[in-house]
Amino acid sequence: MSNESHTFPNLFHSDHWQISFSNLPSLGSLKDMRVYDNFVKSVTFPDYNMGEIFSDIKGFRIRHPLGGMKANEDLSQLQIEFKLSEDMINYINLFEWIQGLKYGKVTGFATEEDFFRKYTIKSINLNLLDNQKRTIAVWRFTEAFLTSLSSLSLGQGVSEEVTFTCNFSYEEIFYETKATTGSCGY
Repeated sequence: MSNESHTFPNLFHSDHWQISFSNLPSLGSLKDMRVYDNFVKSVTFPDYNMGEIFSDIKGFRIRHPLGGMKANEDLSQLQIEFKLSEDMINYINLFEWIQGLKYGKVTGFATEEDFFRKYTIKSINLNLLDNQKRTIAVWRFTEAFLTSLSSLSLGQGVSEEVTFTCNFSYEEIFYETKATTGSCGY
């Protein structure tokens, strides 16, 4: 028997996370990423599901997981709520990106032969933190593109911060756990 003491871990808290974006296609400078990395208000971590196929034999249904094929089909979207910057630049850049995709007029490609579908955020990283604010896991959503940009709710006589929501489709989801010194084992 080991002398190492194991304690049961604490609960995860909903405000223990950070998000970072590798790039944004409509931005001219990486310096401008600060209005995204620092203005995120909330993230809805997507569910992860798998389809089924069925075999019906003599009135009995046998369920089979739809595994081994179509691994990244029907992935739920990543939803991120942003605080609107005073100059609206974080909303405007996203609007320009989605509008460029809708009209087929995108900028920033190295050559005209580049794939239109690659006009994406290369990686959105969601860092989950323990109660001491140490990274315990990194969830990475790759090749993300904006599928919807919410409306803005404005009201006279009200001075609340304005937020907007974005939904992102992504190609793959990966995670990596991080060891922290002094972390609890189970």
